[in-house]
Amino acid sequence: MRAEQAGRLVPRRVRRLLRRALDARAASAYPSSDLETDLTSDDLPPQRLDHTRVPELRGRPIGFGPVRELSSEPPVFLCGIPYDLFQGFAPAFGKRYGQRAAGFLIVPTWSIEDPDRVAALVEGHHWHMERFPEHRLRYLCNSQGEADLLRAHDLPADLLNHKCTVSDEIFRPLPDVEVEFDAVYVARFVREKRHELGARVPRVLHVAYAEGQRSREREFRLLRKQILRPGHELANDLDGGLPVRMSPDEVNRALNRAAVGLLLSEVEGASYAAVEYLLAGLPVVSTPSLGGREAYFDPEYCLICDPTPDAVRDAVRELTARQVPREYVRTKTLERLRVQRERILDERDALLIGLGAHPPVRDGWPYGDVSGIPWRTFNAHLAAFESRQKQTLAAEVGLAAADLDGVQLTAHELRPVIDAVSSRPGCALLVFGTGHDSVLWERVNGGGTTAFVEADTEWADRARARLHVATVHRVDVTTRVEQWSELLDRPDWLALDLPDGVTGRRGDVVGGEGGAGYGPGGPGRMSSIYEAARLVAPGGVVFVHDAEREVENAYVERYLGEATCVVDVRGRAVLRGYVR
Repeated sequence: MRAEQAGRLVPRRVRRLLRRALDARAASAYPSSDLETDLTSDDLPPQRLDHTRVPELRGRPIGFGPVRELSSEPPVFLCGIPYDLFQGFAPAFGKRYGQRAAGFLIVPTWSIEDPDRVAALVEGHHWHMERFPEHRLRYLCNSQGEADLLRAHDLPADLLNHKCTVSDEIFRPLPDVEVEFDAVYVARFVREKRHELGARVPRVLHVAYAEGQRSREREFRLLRKQILRPGHELANDLDGGLPVRMSPDEVNRALNRAAVGLLLSEVEGASYAAVEYLLAGLPVVSTPSLGGREAYFDPEYCLICDPTPDAVRDAVRELTARQVPREYVRTKTLERLRVQRERILDERDALLIGLGAHPPVRDGWPYGDVSGIPWRTFNAHLAAFESRQKQTLAAEVGLAAADLDGVQLTAHELRPVIDAVSSRPGCALLVFGTGHDSVLWERVNGGGTTAFVEADTEWADRARARLHVATVHRVDVTTRVEQWSELLDRPDWLALDLPDGVTGRRGDVVGGEGGAGYGPGGPGRMSSIYEAARLVAPGGVVFVHDAEREVENAYVERYLGEATCVVDVRGRAVLRGYVR
């Protein structure tokens, strides 16, 4: 079926509702202060649907979304589509790491069975792959309609409902909790959730939250009066008239207080609540919907009824009367989830193989400690990824994770330097500048000699106090970064008064890092790069960080111009390595 034909099968009324729901969700997902991102309009495909967002989110890139790390090295992520950022976390990762090879399993967080959204996704996919050919993208769709639409455009897409990532360790039956309510409905108090369809169910427990946007807070207060009729209660505590967000364990306990779970919206994505209900052992009453939330339903304990209050009430009564044991509902659901979880691991392993890595040995589902795919700002996801990489790196070289606290270079930037030192037995390592990474370099070069050159007396003393065998030489640097252009061809001004302990042996690996080069008044790295080029041994390698900056780039070209660039990686900044 052609994509445009499939798109026409979605009624216009439903598509309009989908857009309104997306607008409402986008307006309230995060307070404005949480939207900060390194992405700019130049980092994203030209065709976006931000005109469909509420005004608060228009005109700037989305800077947050759901991401779960499936592999650290090489990086593989399971990530969602936040609103109209159809390649999810991939653009933010590419912005930070450039052409670093990585894999992304991308899932819709809301229905994409809409021709405009599919067209934007397809264009964005090709635009992204032109910029980052080392990335591998696969789309895991929540419904057959989504998969058909993407496959019609030859995109790598499979039907694989990602809500199998809901944690069965957290959501489970609790035999000690008494059933007090006919039904429970986990849903924000917004009109699209159609709470009025549950109005005739006598006793309903509601689990809700209100985001930081004022419009969402106003809507919660307005709808609360309408929803919480006699017999209907809110499980959340209130703070200033607004619901306090409940932890997953608290939500699970609330689910266990009810006989049936409700799903009443007409359009959404695959529903977390649907799987949470089932894992807690609750049968489910749903209205017809677009987006794939019925993926794990079973007619034995799930009913899809007409979207009327009477039909919802009657369906709740019918399921309650069936008295299906909760452990039975959970066991049957787990059987379905395990199949899908294995498929996610298959997709992960296929990406790892494509990236040149060996998949890990499987021992069940390794991601049950967290439920679903966590939503955070992309900067927070990147920081967590980098922190885990540093922890791994510290363990590999025999350091405590705390020993790398404050190290500015990411693990991705540190690894090429470590590899260069480790591949040269008895390495002569010369580093211009000391810092929080000094202990790391001494440990990495345990079989060689390590020397540091530092202009700042305080930093030199700090390094000496932490180091065991490496030497620290303090030197005077008289240059200023604003002089860089006039000093470029003045090696006599760039030369440092170095001790014999430094000049007496050429460095196999030299780091031209010394000197603050980020603003006027600092000494800059002009002398460090000049001396690094002069003191590197034949066949040795010089590493320069922030190599994309004007000053560093100019001095590299002038004094390492004949060298071959063998390392070019992006982390916090660009690190390049040059072999003489």
